[in-house]
Amino acid sequence: MAKSALCFFLLLKLTTAFNLTFRPSAVKVTEEQKERVNFTWSDGTWEGAKFELKVDDADIADITDGVVNYERLYGNLTVEGKFLGRTDVRACLRSKWNETCQTLPVTVLKKERAVTKAFVISVAIIVTLGYVNMGCAVDPTVVKNVLLKPFGPIVGFLCQYLIMPLIAYGVGQLLFNDPVMQLGLFTFGCSPSGGASNIWTVLLNGNLNLSLTVTFVNNVLALGMMPLWLFTLGRSLFVTTDVSGPFRNICVTLISMIVPLGIGLLIQKFFPRVGKFLKRILAIVSGVIIIFIVIFGIYANLYMFKLFSWKIVGAAIINVWTGFAIAAVAAYAAGLPVEDRIAVVVETGIQNTGVAYVLLNSSLSQPDSDIASVVPVAGSIVTPVPLTLIYLYQKLRSKKFFGFYGSNTTTDEEKKQIIQS
Repeated sequence: MAKSALCFFLLLKLTTAFNLTFRPSAVKVTEEQKERVNFTWSDGTWEGAKFELKVDDADIADITDGVVNYERLYGNLTVEGKFLGRTDVRACLRSKWNETCQTLPVTVLKKERAVTKAFVISVAIIVTLGYVNMGCAVDPTVVKNVLLKPFGPIVGFLCQYLIMPLIAYGVGQLLFNDPVMQLGLFTFGCSPSGGASNIWTVLLNGNLNLSLTVTFVNNVLALGMMPLWLFTLGRSLFVTTDVSGPFRNICVTLISMIVPLGIGLLIQKFFPRVGKFLKRILAIVSGVIIIFIVIFGIYANLYMFKLFSWKIVGAAIINVWTGFAIAAVAAYAAGLPVEDRIAVVVETGIQNTGVAYVLLNSSLSQPDSDIASVVPVAGSIVTPVPLTLIYLYQKLRSKKFFGFYGSNTTTDEEKKQIIQS
């Protein structure tokens, strides 16, 4: 009995003896940056005990060197950030009977990359030129008629701001336990149409006038609809997070769309020959823009692929592709013409990744903002897949690879039949 009591007393002492203090008490570094941390502990080391420093996730941070002075009860270590995220450094004292540890929280922030800035600037320039080109192809009379009889925009609005947010919220609850990831997907689902929707509408022979109208209307209404969703249903995802609406970014998006379109309309009016030429090459220019954005975008965001998981990719696919499918059914049920259906489907599935990214980065602290942004980035990567397949299918049909037509050229009426089929 006395022996058992002695063992219990010894174990209790071993459990409470090790009291280590880190200075600083938490580390925040950027990728490839190092920070020195000192530590001290009270009470002497136990006979035969071993001191060990380790990192929970060596892919996020690592210990490059460390010194421990057992006699003076102090030491130091150097923490190096390797990849954005959070982990802990553990200082453990092990004996034959016990192990006790103290933790040092480590936060690694994303390193600013020149290629990312180059991608953003180049995309802004090339998309602006694309909108000038579209302005040469827009028929103001048709746009006016669309606004006077806004059946197509209403269907597009309902698909954009009723279907997509609910899909995103449901998929987030189903696949993610982390509220940060749920918020990333939900914010993406609440975002308005992206500029690429107009380009894809051109490539898929949809109604460009309707597409531009829906993009403009949805971005204007985003000033009210995004806060409405985020502060009602979205409130369950960020009770402790200060989320503010990306009003400035939405306004910039609208201006960057309206100004080049206006320039294109002026070219169409005062330089009709130039306007007709730009209209003829619109599909080619649109294709070049899409290829550039996809290839350069993947290269500029290669680091994010380390954060991808089957849940993130699956959530992006379900959200975007289900949006395409439901919008197609809704547009068909509404009795819209084929060209209008294409525009509504494309407008619904292609979200404005930039708006979601800015909102998440302005509302969440790092690295949570970068981690949540992985979902919109994944969404932008999987979005072109079904659209590309449809585009290739249309081209194959028009080239009579399936033997449906007797000549190498097709009339406008035949093209409509191809799209409809």
